[in-house]
Amino acid sequence: MLSAEDTLKLNVLIATSIAIRIDTYKLVVVGLNAQFKEQVINLNPVGDSDAYIKAVKKLLINQILGATGGYPSYLKRWSRMGQVASSNLASLLKLGEVEAVVAVSNATNLDKDLLKLAWWCATNTDNQAEIGRFLLTKGLCINTEVGKDIAHYLLEFLPFTQDVEQLIDTTNLILQKDLINKEEKAKLWKQGQRKTAILVGFIERMKNNLPRKIDIIPLDFKHQDLQIVSSEQAQLLLATLIHILKKINQETILYRTLDVLGRYLSHPLMTCKESIDDIINQANVITRDIKDEKEKLFARMLLAGVSERLVVSTISAHNLTGSAIRKKLINVLEPIQKALNILTTP
Repeated sequence: MLSAEDTLKLNVLIATSIAIRIDTYKLVVVGLNAQFKEQVINLNPVGDSDAYIKAVKKLLINQILGATGGYPSYLKRWSRMGQVASSNLASLLKLGEVEAVVAVSNATNLDKDLLKLAWWCATNTDNQAEIGRFLLTKGLCINTEVGKDIAHYLLEFLPFTQDVEQLIDTTNLILQKDLINKEEKAKLWKQGQRKTAILVGFIERMKNNLPRKIDIIPLDFKHQDLQIVSSEQAQLLLATLIHILKKINQETILYRTLDVLGRYLSHPLMTCKESIDDIINQANVITRDIKDEKEKLFARMLLAGVSERLVVSTISAHNLTGSAIRKKLINVLEPIQKALNILTTP
């Protein structure tokens, strides 16, 4: 049961705010008015603080959505699917409910005003990084100051991110355009030499614009099908792929690395297969009558056929983790690594 004083303050906050968030640790409710000024209510819990926060949320939901049973279950189902109607979005940001902010950040019809409010609502919540990633998938976010704020928050949060997929996704997202500057990208690239999940984000997002390395030089290939790997950037990409695969010990890194490689070197005569032997056979047929640069053309064609399909069934069937991935998949990884080495050798 809310105190009469808190109930009165909350009703005033609802009437004067365009967005509301709740800090459950500090037991405060913060409202943002139309002038982007914050209004803070320090709660005075009567009894259990968790129950008191629930009562606050119940009041907000009742007053704003007219719902009496708590956060609507249909919004919980839809919030991560981008299916919340545009007419609801502004109201959802006044509920002090993180799941509602997730719903807004996932919406397909987000505008710049809602973007700014959603990020404000996400601040100091347990889901701030997740919401930031959702928002950076929106094209309208990339050229805004809010987008840069989100990117820098995620950059600072990156060392505390343990989930490999989140590491890759976060790196990929913050590398968009000029969300972070060249110096920050260079520092992140250096960190990736030790933590290869970061490098996967780089090769996904910046495969033609990777930070330069002094010892990488373009190669002079003659055949038309080898021009794709002759430039300095192409050689840097291949060298990065070699580095990632040499240290491979996690399935998501392997899946996404192979997909980048196969997409980059895709060729109309090659199709992705689930067997490395089938890919080798394809490459042999295509290069059978080639005389000049045959070894390099074979390597290029082999790599055009790789994808996660090569390894996913084996990893799943044997529940492979860590160094067991390299050992069990040596027959797949060795031909790929050999091909990469051939294409990076003058």
